[in-house]
Amino acid sequence: MQIWLRMPSALQSFLSRIRGAFHESALFVSSTEKAMGVSSAISFKTMSMVYQADLAARASIDFLADQVAGQGFYTTYNEEYQEKSDGKTAKEIVDAFCERVGLDERLQETSRYAIGWGNVFWWVGHKQRIDFLRVIPLEVIKDRGLRFSEDGVVTQFLLDWDRDLKEISGQELIHLPYNVMSSSPLGLGILHSLCAPLAIGNGETREPFYQIKGKLHSGMADTIYTFGAPNEIYSFPGLAKDKLEKAQSDIRNIPRRGARFVYNPPAGSEAKVTSVVAERMRGLDFYVETLDDEFVLGLQTPLAKLVTKTGFTEASANAALEIAERRVTALQRFLKRGVERYLFDPVVAAAGLDPAQATVRLNWGMPESLDYEKLSQILGQITELLKVNPNIIGTTELRKILREVAKLPLDEEDPEAELASRVLPKQKEEQKQNA
Repeated sequence: MQIWLRMPSALQSFLSRIRGAFHESALFVSSTEKAMGVSSAISFKTMSMVYQADLAARASIDFLADQVAGQGFYTTYNEEYQEKSDGKTAKEIVDAFCERVGLDERLQETSRYAIGWGNVFWWVGHKQRIDFLRVIPLEVIKDRGLRFSEDGVVTQFLLDWDRDLKEISGQELIHLPYNVMSSSPLGLGILHSLCAPLAIGNGETREPFYQIKGKLHSGMADTIYTFGAPNEIYSFPGLAKDKLEKAQSDIRNIPRRGARFVYNPPAGSEAKVTSVVAERMRGLDFYVETLDDEFVLGLQTPLAKLVTKTGFTEASANAALEIAERRVTALQRFLKRGVERYLFDPVVAAAGLDPAQATVRLNWGMPESLDYEKLSQILGQITELLKVNPNIIGTTELRKILREVAKLPLDEEDPEAELASRVLPKQKEEQKQNA
């Protein structure tokens, strides 16, 4: 602040203009987009079509999504925050919410949309209390049907389908954009790059990769259909023209692929059928493999190569999977923060508790189970300590260690303290009566 005050007024004005320009550029949407709505540069419908029809694209997105959310999750919270609502802790409230909305299934859907489409829209009924949770299919969004505020928060959501619900208010929606790389508030997923054309100069545009790959597949099929069976030339020496035409018609109606040619050789020649095999263009394999490698690279996972290609050593396969794990870890962190900020905190706050103190957290995987080796080591060490000084560790501390470290299913309440709370008042009452 002192540095700012020491700056000349002209410099302060210049920096203010830059800061204002930066702020305007960070508003995400232009005045035209505010009035007309926002659309993805690549139609969500197109991306959904590619996901459903392209085997490699779907397999890669599903593989990454399963790695992200397929292992399940569990919740933790600040155990020192013991305030309750209707007899439930913040963690118990969140766990009940997760079970009610089926958060495990919703997270698997969410991870697919975040990876493939780069955007997730949660329909929650009300953002401050989370009435329910549904993941909206992106292909039902109307063209220019998204409207955002100046700070990039969705305000309107128009639907294009044959149902009564045509619009959802922004107050009922939570938008999770992943990999936002442009002035648009929408994120970019794997399918975006596979569906995007590329300007290559001189007014020419390279087709999207999914179309190039589709044409290659179609061309391969045509090649097999055309040259899988050899072409044949039928020779009938000395056959009259009308009979030759009749033979030609009959041969063409034979239900088998491949071309048929009929001609009339000189009289005295033998009738025969000659196979004509066309030579396939040399070097085609290299081009096909290059395009396929580019397509697989765009899928951002080694799954396709590991499953379909030979020659991978265990070391190279592990190295490829390690690269994918970093991608998975980044996606897990993105979803974890979104769930905690937009779902867990509002649910805790709606119950009248403090989210900042409760700090309910989502953890991927399953909680640690009982470790008998660790338990035996702990008990051995505690036994030696008690031999030295029986009062060195209390019952409450011991139970906490066994519960948190060894994962023993012990209640948080100290049974001795609970017993004392019941016995001492009774003893006092008896002493009064005897007195």
